[in-house]
Amino acid sequence: MAVSKYRFTWLFLLLLPVATAFVVTRSSKHGRLVGTSLDAQQTVNIETSLDDEKVTSLFAWVSQAFAGVPEYNNLMLAFAAVFGDLPDDSEPVQMLRKAEALLPGEEEPVGDPLPVGDREYYSLGAMGAGQWTGQYKTRPHALLELKNITSVDEWVKSLPRGCRRTIARAIQQNFTVTTKPILDRKPAPHSSLAHFRCVVAHEVRLLGGTYGFLDALGEGISRYIGTTRMTGEIQEYRNATTGKVIAIAHEVRKGKTIRGQWFYADDTAAQNYVWFHSVYDLVRRSIDAEGVTCVDLGPSGSDAFSELKARYGFRSVDDWPAVADYHGDFWYKDGPRSSGRWSFF
Repeated sequence: MAVSKYRFTWLFLLLLPVATAFVVTRSSKHGRLVGTSLDAQQTVNIETSLDDEKVTSLFAWVSQAFAGVPEYNNLMLAFAAVFGDLPDDSEPVQMLRKAEALLPGEEEPVGDPLPVGDREYYSLGAMGAGQWTGQYKTRPHALLELKNITSVDEWVKSLPRGCRRTIARAIQQNFTVTTKPILDRKPAPHSSLAHFRCVVAHEVRLLGGTYGFLDALGEGISRYIGTTRMTGEIQEYRNATTGKVIAIAHEVRKGKTIRGQWFYADDTAAQNYVWFHSVYDLVRRSIDAEGVTCVDLGPSGSDAFSELKARYGFRSVDDWPAVADYHGDFWYKDGPRSSGRWSFF
């Protein structure tokens, strides 16, 4: 069991005549959680490991923040309550117990029921609109041009032998895939505990060793909130035997390009070729879709991941808006949404 020590000092702020809350801030310089106390300091041991129970508790806290309860906006306090050794009668733990009592069902969506126009706006930054509009330059994007590819089989045949074998294994895995659209004024279909588990596990697995456990958790929560506020659709992966959600791939189409926006998988799915299947399926559907000329997997977090994408035909392009045509409307199941609001990009 991995345990780290963080030093907390609690600052009590009077919010209402009968209510108080803790304020805790993060000191990145010293790797501690730091605050101020009226009369005492407390050292809290943080257990830097994940299990289903802790993820459930963290989601209960985040759900209250989603519901607009202001005292639950304190993420550092959530970490102390869920992963720390605070006494049961402490205020953070009591807040956590209250949140757990209101916990939604495993697959009940709890995200903001945003209008589709707002969702489109929230999608622009992650899709790279800063570079489309000339505001700032983003990192290179990994692109697959479809102008000379007529079928997914043709694409697979163009790949190196090892990649073809990996795709073959991915297609044979024991999972199901369901397309779920993100609808106007409805909670995103992946704003549930089942999907939150995938996002948190994914980020802690990838970032925990480099950035630290709490930073990886914070990144996971941020990405979960971000993806559930955007537009598009998700490809939901489930274990065919147990029915458990094991991964989600979030995709958005705008103009003539389909963007593989996000991908998150739990630890088991990461070992079962799910990402490779998601790329294969995205290419297949993009080729079959009328008017799509490019598949965009976005920027990579490392050179190694850029090289992996390149082996599957996705070349890293610095001036990627010259290749990926995002001019036009966002597209949905029934076609483009011709509001004109973002079509000039």
